[in-house]
Amino acid sequence: MELASPSQEPGFVRHLQQNALATVIRGLAAENSPACLLDTQGTFLFVNDAWDRHALANGGAPACLGSSLIGSSWLGHIRGEEVQRFHAALFARALRSHNPRPRPVIQVGESNTPTTAALVSCRFEPVLQSGEPFAISVVHSMLRERPVAEVYDLVEGPADAYRHPGGEIIQCSCCRRFRDPSQPDRWDFVPSLLAEPLIATQTVCELCGELHYVGIEPAPGEPAQALHPGHAASRTLHAP
Repeated sequence: MELASPSQEPGFVRHLQQNALATVIRGLAAENSPACLLDTQGTFLFVNDAWDRHALANGGAPACLGSSLIGSSWLGHIRGEEVQRFHAALFARALRSHNPRPRPVIQVGESNTPTTAALVSCRFEPVLQSGEPFAISVVHSMLRERPVAEVYDLVEGPADAYRHPGGEIIQCSCCRRFRDPSQPDRWDFVPSLLAEPLIATQTVCELCGELHYVGIEPAPGEPAQALHPGHAASRTLHAP
């Protein structure tokens, strides 16, 4: 009869995983930037205080607070089919990035407000046990802030001016500009619309696709189905 070594016992493996998770959670808790921990199915395991502070400051409470997120699908809180697909591809890439040695997947994007143009990075890093990922840490970090008028031409207009024939308003989830229904290739930065709780269809504009999402699209046959969106939340989660 062949006996399993202690390192092969399920209880021993769970103990190692719990220790590894505790170490990662302590590190994320100390982060000054919004951060979370996801399991390999994309379920929220932990959200730090900086995440909650950002959610409170940007109108994301209560749906985007840790108390509401833990146990729910990360992808389910990201609105827009195209936006979900990009983020699912980033997550799938992070799960594969541990061979031959672990390395983070970093995506740079935007998280703009009516007054500030913010360039942010999102860092996905696998948490390993016996060389295999069993969780992913995600940290959103501010890279640069500038007055939004230095980056985009500001436009003022009512919401109805951006309503398409079917009634929807289309917004880029990255730069947060709105598509002009009279000129589909034109996207306007409208501070007054960003300042109000507006329901808009989320997508990625051509400029942000070229600047921030090149090469992220899932490969054919890899639709990033490891994540299950579930029910979308009432607003998109934006990094600070």
